[in-house]
Amino acid sequence: MSNHGKILVVDDISTHLLLIRTILNNEGFDVNTTDEPKSVVELLLKDNYQLLLLDIMMPGMDGFQILEEMKLHKELSSVSVIVISAKTDSWSIKSAMDRGACDYITKPINSEDLKNKVRSALEERKS
Repeated sequence: MSNHGKILVVDDISTHLLLIRTILNNEGFDVNTTDEPKSVVELLLKDNYQLLLLDIMMPGMDGFQILEEMKLHKELSSVSVIVISAKTDSWSIKSAMDRGACDYITKPINSEDLKNKVRSALEERKS
Protein backbone atom coordinates (compact mmCIF):
# COMPACT_ATOMS: atom_id res chain seq x y z
CA MET A 1 0.00 0.00 0.00
CA SER A 2 3.03 2.28 -0.23
CA ASN A 3 1.95 4.01 -3.42
CA HIS A 4 2.61 7.34 -1.73
CA GLY A 5 6.37 7.27 -2.02
CA LYS A 6 9.09 6.52 0.47
CA ILE A 7 9.75 8.79 3.40
CA LEU A 8 12.87 9.03 5.56
CA VAL A 9 12.50 10.59 9.01
CA VAL A 10 15.56 11.88 10.87
CA ASP A 11 15.45 12.83 14.54
CA ASP A 12 17.81 12.14 17.42
CA ILE A 13 14.88 11.46 19.78
CA SER A 14 13.40 7.99 19.33
CA THR A 15 9.97 8.94 20.71
CA HIS A 16 9.66 11.57 17.95
CA LEU A 17 10.62 8.98 15.34
CA LEU A 18 8.07 6.53 16.71
CA LEU A 19 5.32 9.15 16.80
CA ILE A 20 5.93 10.35 13.23
CA ARG A 21 6.30 6.81 11.88
CA THR A 22 3.06 5.72 13.57
CA ILE A 23 1.07 8.69 12.26
CA LEU A 24 2.34 8.21 8.69
CA ASN A 25 2.17 4.40 8.67
CA ASN A 26 -1.49 4.69 9.66
CA GLU A 27 -1.98 6.78 6.51
CA GLY A 28 -0.35 4.10 4.36
CA PHE A 29 3.00 5.81 3.86
CA ASP A 30 6.22 3.81 3.54
CA VAL A 31 8.36 5.24 6.35
CA ASN A 32 11.93 4.57 7.45
CA THR A 33 13.59 6.32 10.35
CA THR A 34 17.12 7.04 11.52
CA ASP A 35 18.54 8.77 14.57
CA GLU A 36 21.95 9.06 12.92
CA PRO A 37 22.15 12.43 11.11
CA LYS A 38 25.55 11.65 9.56
CA SER A 39 24.07 8.70 7.63
CA VAL A 40 21.17 10.62 6.06
CA VAL A 41 22.72 11.59 2.73
CA GLU A 42 24.11 8.07 2.29
CA LEU A 43 20.65 6.58 2.98
CA LEU A 44 19.03 8.99 0.52
CA LEU A 45 21.57 8.11 -2.18
CA LYS A 46 21.17 4.38 -1.61
CA ASP A 47 17.39 4.25 -1.63
CA ASN A 48 14.77 5.99 -3.69
CA TYR A 49 13.18 8.35 -1.15
CA GLN A 50 10.73 11.01 -2.25
CA LEU A 51 10.55 12.89 1.02
CA LEU A 52 12.82 13.64 3.96
CA LEU A 53 11.40 14.76 7.31
CA LEU A 54 14.30 16.47 8.98
CA ASP A 55 14.94 17.62 12.54
CA ILE A 56 17.23 20.66 12.92
CA MET A 57 18.82 20.29 16.35
CA MET A 58 20.76 17.03 16.44
CA PRO A 59 24.18 16.15 17.85
CA GLY A 60 27.03 15.63 15.41
CA MET A 61 25.35 17.19 12.40
CA ASP A 62 22.34 19.49 12.34
CA GLY A 63 19.55 19.66 9.80
CA PHE A 64 20.99 22.74 8.11
CA GLN A 65 24.25 20.86 7.45
CA ILE A 66 22.28 17.95 6.00
CA LEU A 67 20.44 20.32 3.64
CA GLU A 68 23.80 21.78 2.56
CA GLU A 69 25.28 18.33 1.99
CA MET A 70 22.24 17.26 -0.06
CA LYS A 71 22.92 20.14 -2.46
CA LEU A 72 26.27 18.55 -3.34
CA HIS A 73 24.42 15.59 -4.88
CA LYS A 74 22.40 16.50 -7.99
CA GLU A 75 20.54 13.20 -7.80
CA LEU A 76 19.00 14.32 -4.49
CA SER A 77 17.46 17.47 -5.97
CA SER A 78 14.20 15.55 -6.46
CA VAL A 79 13.91 14.72 -2.75
CA SER A 80 11.45 17.05 -1.01
CA VAL A 81 12.38 18.10 2.52
CA ILE A 82 10.06 19.08 5.34
CA VAL A 83 11.85 20.38 8.41
CA ILE A 84 10.33 19.37 11.75
CA SER A 85 11.78 21.38 14.60
CA ALA A 86 11.13 22.80 18.03
CA LYS A 87 12.74 26.00 16.76
CA THR A 88 9.91 28.41 15.94
CA ASP A 89 11.94 31.55 15.32
CA SER A 90 11.73 33.17 11.91
CA TRP A 91 15.49 32.87 11.29
CA SER A 92 15.39 29.07 11.58
CA ILE A 93 12.34 28.82 9.35
CA LYS A 94 13.78 31.16 6.71
CA SER A 95 17.14 29.40 6.95
CA ALA A 96 15.57 26.00 6.32
CA MET A 97 13.55 27.30 3.36
CA ASP A 98 16.59 29.10 1.90
CA ARG A 99 18.51 25.83 2.03
CA GLY A 100 15.87 23.98 0.05
CA ALA A 101 13.20 22.79 2.48
CA CYS A 102 9.72 22.90 0.96
CA ASP A 103 7.91 23.18 4.29
CA TYR A 104 8.39 23.58 8.04
CA ILE A 105 6.52 21.93 10.90
CA THR A 106 7.02 23.01 14.49
CA LYS A 107 7.07 20.65 17.47
CA PRO A 108 5.07 19.51 19.30
CA ILE A 109 3.76 17.81 16.17
CA ASN A 110 0.14 18.23 15.20
CA SER A 111 -0.73 14.97 13.44
CA GLU A 112 -3.26 16.53 11.03
CA ASP A 113 -0.75 19.21 10.08
CA LEU A 114 1.93 16.54 9.54
CA LYS A 115 -0.34 14.38 7.34
CA ASN A 116 -1.49 17.36 5.26
CA LYS A 117 2.01 18.73 4.69
CA VAL A 118 3.43 15.30 3.80
CA ARG A 119 0.58 14.67 1.37
CA SER A 120 0.98 18.06 -0.21
CA ALA A 121 4.79 17.69 -0.58
CA LEU A 122 4.36 14.32 -2.28
CA GLU A 123 1.57 15.64 -4.52
CA GLU A 124 3.73 18.56 -5.64
CA ARG A 125 6.41 16.12 -6.75
CA LYS A 126 3.97 14.39 -9.09
CA SER A 127 2.77 17.54 -10.81
